[in-house]
Amino acid sequence: MTVNHLTLLLKEHDTKILFKWYSYIAVYERSLLHYRDRPINILEIGVLNGGSLELWAKYFSNAKQIIGCDTNPDCAKLSFNDSRISVLIGDATQAEVAEKLSQTSSKFDVVIDDGSHQSIDIIRSFVRIFPLLCDDGLYIIEDLHTSYWSQYGGGLYQPTSAMSFLKRLADVINHEHWGVSWRRAQVLEFFCKRLGVRFDESSLASIHSIEFVNSMCLIRKKPFTENLLGNSHIFGLEEHVSKGHLQIRNTANSFAKYFSQKDNLWTNIGGLPEEVLELTKEELGQLKEELGQLRQEIMKLNQSLQHHVSTIEQIKKSYSWRLTAPLRWCSRIIFKTNP
Repeated sequence: MTVNHLTLLLKEHDTKILFKWYSYIAVYERSLLHYRDRPINILEIGVLNGGSLELWAKYFSNAKQIIGCDTNPDCAKLSFNDSRISVLIGDATQAEVAEKLSQTSSKFDVVIDDGSHQSIDIIRSFVRIFPLLCDDGLYIIEDLHTSYWSQYGGGLYQPTSAMSFLKRLADVINHEHWGVSWRRAQVLEFFCKRLGVRFDESSLASIHSIEFVNSMCLIRKKPFTENLLGNSHIFGLEEHVSKGHLQIRNTANSFAKYFSQKDNLWTNIGGLPEEVLELTKEELGQLKEELGQLRQEIMKLNQSLQHHVSTIEQIKKSYSWRLTAPLRWCSRIIFKTNP
């Protein structure tokens, strides 16, 4: 039985602690083989004890820089025998940290997000760091099982979970087939409003592929021209059953021209059903709050009205006594003089 190189390195690793799920090893071995002998730059978000940085230094023997980024200041105390390894203390979701990383390395070939695993942090880190990934680079997000847990801002149908966001990126890849003249970022507006993020259109256009495996997502980046469907290529000369293909041999893809979706309800619905539900729930909550305020105002008005009614009744009684008093006085005189 052949044991892969990464597995051997892990079995021999006896320095700083690292934590990786078993199924990740085969995924890493397969997806990182392309970069193994190249002079690449690597960024890992989330340092922990620094063990994985040591692992990447061993695996990528020709790597130029291996940078770890973590919010824990104690990670700055870690020392490494390999001069290529360094640690930056900071929050990868913040613009100033992304700026520091860009000064350290103009572009990264591999980025691994093994940070807080909070959905909001995963999305915000992607917004900040993906533009720093070079063409033909690979962006890997680990431990996405947390995207289904409320403690990490997730849930199976949580509209702002990391998985919901990554699924939406799959639509971004197929932008040219939407049939409407929208920017790629428009399908991510829900995340913009909820999380206060902003997506760069050129970065979205550079997403070449998205691969999901258990608890992981791998996003590849390529130049925009390599992410288009391209011209149709028809091979062969005989078409006895379905005819007309030879006429469109090597013609440009023009699906959008013939398949406009501007009148498609499911395109113009304004978001996924769970997003619409979330907005509806929010609007309902606002209406309930406004209704509660109106009820309080009505109660105050009723109390004021009762007070005014009571006052009017007292005034009426007072004036009634004043009006009837002379009559009562006259009647007493009359009855006395005329028994």
